[in-house]
Amino acid sequence: MKLLTFVFALFLVTPAAGTEFLVRVADAALTSELASRVTERFDGWSLAVVDEADLDRLVADGVNFEVLDAEPRGKAYTWVMPSAGVALEDLEPHGTILFSGDDGVLMRTTQQGILGLNRMQVELAGIGTVPLPVSRVLPSTPRAAEVPDSLILELVGRVSADSLEAVHRRLIDFRTRYSTTDSCNRAMEWTRDRFIEYNCDSTVLDSFLTEYAPNAIGVKLGVVNPQRIYVVCGHVDATSEVQFVYTPGSDDNASGAATVLEACRVFADVEFENSVYFIGFAGEEQGLVGSDSFARKAQLRGDSILLAMNFDMVSYGREGLDTIVIYGANASPPSVEFVDFFRAQADTFSALKHIADIENVPERRSDHYSFWKYGFPFLRGGYYDRTPEYHTTGDTIGPPYFRYCGTNNFPMQAEMVKALVAVIAKLGGVQPAVGVCGGGRGIPTARALAARPSVGTAPVRVMLSRRPEPGSKLEVVDAAGRLVRVLATRGEPIVAWDGRDASGLKASPGVYFLRLPTSGITHAARVVLLGK
Repeated sequence: MKLLTFVFALFLVTPAAGTEFLVRVADAALTSELASRVTERFDGWSLAVVDEADLDRLVADGVNFEVLDAEPRGKAYTWVMPSAGVALEDLEPHGTILFSGDDGVLMRTTQQGILGLNRMQVELAGIGTVPLPVSRVLPSTPRAAEVPDSLILELVGRVSADSLEAVHRRLIDFRTRYSTTDSCNRAMEWTRDRFIEYNCDSTVLDSFLTEYAPNAIGVKLGVVNPQRIYVVCGHVDATSEVQFVYTPGSDDNASGAATVLEACRVFADVEFENSVYFIGFAGEEQGLVGSDSFARKAQLRGDSILLAMNFDMVSYGREGLDTIVIYGANASPPSVEFVDFFRAQADTFSALKHIADIENVPERRSDHYSFWKYGFPFLRGGYYDRTPEYHTTGDTIGPPYFRYCGTNNFPMQAEMVKALVAVIAKLGGVQPAVGVCGGGRGIPTARALAARPSVGTAPVRVMLSRRPEPGSKLEVVDAAGRLVRVLATRGEPIVAWDGRDASGLKASPGVYFLRLPTSGITHAARVVLLGK
């Protein structure tokens, strides 16, 4: 959006001492001091929270700016992006309009106002009043690991349109996935359970606000560079004109959640050099709340997120329009190289039709924006042919290429997941799991045991998928292949390791493999033992 004219709006009453203001200012006028007060960046302009002394300096320097609100701390602001046909007067009952531009509307809102906006065909992004980090994380050129094409082709071949459809149907069966409902909580628990089933090293339900369902996170911890993180994400929550009754949300966004889960399923029995986080977010429809919480905490921790890949509305494409858009950004941190890399893998390992859309400052239309906002590069897979049933109870599964539904193209979605699998494999540095054999093809097909916690302190509970053979032993092996302990299974489906070696001493923190030899195959699980 181009910045046209700013008008300095003086208040009619004298402000109280210490008053702060939310102002809109052209980026060209940002001094280094004012840049430290910026809370949101747009294309050509920014929002900042300033005090009276700052206002005096802006006036003295002849800066064009606009005061939007007084005392912004503690107030809720939302950037509203209406679909065609939604007019400003339709928004007015749900908050106070502070600014209207070509690509969105800034509103002061309440939780009740958000509820009303969620019944409409609009997209929302929360607007913060806390200054953004001034120094932004700069991404490196995509660093692809040396992964054989034969291994990638094997993994890509696991992607299943039927599996994607099964996830869509299961999420629709929750009836409503509106973020503040108990049903959405159950959907997030179900998502977390799939991460456990797919052998993530660690899983968590990450709460961020008491009234919202939590985020579901599954982590495959890198065995070489665990601090190097790649994120694959999509929101699980949904909305409609009757949020608390029925929000099928098949395209928006069971499709993104299914994409994340299918990728995680494909990698269930392999390991990565770098860490890969699989995340289903909640609170997206209420303003990217869940992803904002995650990305903000990651930035405060100093996490090295090298790329966040977000997927939102990727299962609708009519005949001749069956194309996926891969979005990126020019503004820091840029992601053009990652977009090019994704498209190259799509051309090599899938039949996906795709185009690129490189924005300057990315639009706030999905959870990718939260990562960019806090300094992490992103790419987003999204719709080219948008369903007219967006944010309605009509966002369900329909026949192939049918117009009036939410999902009509599982084959297109499957091709996109194939491209994603190739990207994750190369950037994550995929490798067959250590100590596990299967089918003679280098990739195991099943796993008979799992460790909980897979990352944490002792004791570790090892759960077997079936009762072990009589006399079988569970071996604890360290990362160098040395036998640490042998545990008798006693025919029970759960075996506990107290974190001690054969001499009774505490095992050192590090990576261990729990191996269960059975007839013709050795099953294994990996555990990262942390020190207290």
